[in-house]
Amino acid sequence: MKIWTVDAFTDKPFAGNPAAVIIVDEFLSDEMCQKIAAEMNLSETAFLKPIRPDHFHIRWFTPAVEVKLCGHATLASSHILFEEGIVKERGITFDSLSGPLFVTKEGKDIILDFPLQKTGEILPFHLFEKLFKREAIVNAVKAYDDVIVELIDANFVRELKLDPSHIKEINCRALIVTAKGKPPYDCVSRMYAPRIGVNEDPVCGSAHCKLADYWQQKLGKSELLAYQASPRGGILGLQIVDDRVHLRGQAVTILEGTLKNF
Repeated sequence: MKIWTVDAFTDKPFAGNPAAVIIVDEFLSDEMCQKIAAEMNLSETAFLKPIRPDHFHIRWFTPAVEVKLCGHATLASSHILFEEGIVKERGITFDSLSGPLFVTKEGKDIILDFPLQKTGEILPFHLFEKLFKREAIVNAVKAYDDVIVELIDANFVRELKLDPSHIKEINCRALIVTAKGKPPYDCVSRMYAPRIGVNEDPVCGSAHCKLADYWQQKLGKSELLAYQASPRGGILGLQIVDDRVHLRGQAVTILEGTLKNF
């Protein structure tokens, strides 16, 4: 089987978020998919099974578990399907654990049509006292299967050094830390998911399915430019359309190879 490594949500190599992409005739066993993802040791490995020429079933695995939604590996997969000429048109449909996902291509940009995941109840600040000074926290909310903590300054987010063992104590898939951005960005964020084998995800599309709703409520804007301030960094365009969010980004192929010996 052919395998590619793609940097997603970036227009230059060695930035954004790397994902592995594998196209299969039939899905391997869950155990084998998990072993391959652990071997790749990237935040996500995507497996694609063709259904029709522009329609695929997609599954995503971290080094530790299968997940229900992943943006950057979907962007990476779409990039390969377009770049390799496997999809001839400008649109792709993916069946997934989060329902149907839709992808279109506009010039160099790839646009993911994902479900908008709305934020919920406000959380007490003391839950995060091992991670942040109380005076640095502006807000904390439940966000679907994640938690969003807003800090008072974007520089605080950029300079974070968090202990994964303390993050694991929070009852959520991932901790998303965010702040209001400085031009040209509306918001900045970082995302930590040690419970699913990803201490820090460099650029996370699924996190921005929640951040889009959060910052739309705060800023009153349905179109946002977001920056994920991990050491690798990544840029996402966000547009909310009814109960969906469109995630816009680019991708760069880094490696192409062949899986052997299993």
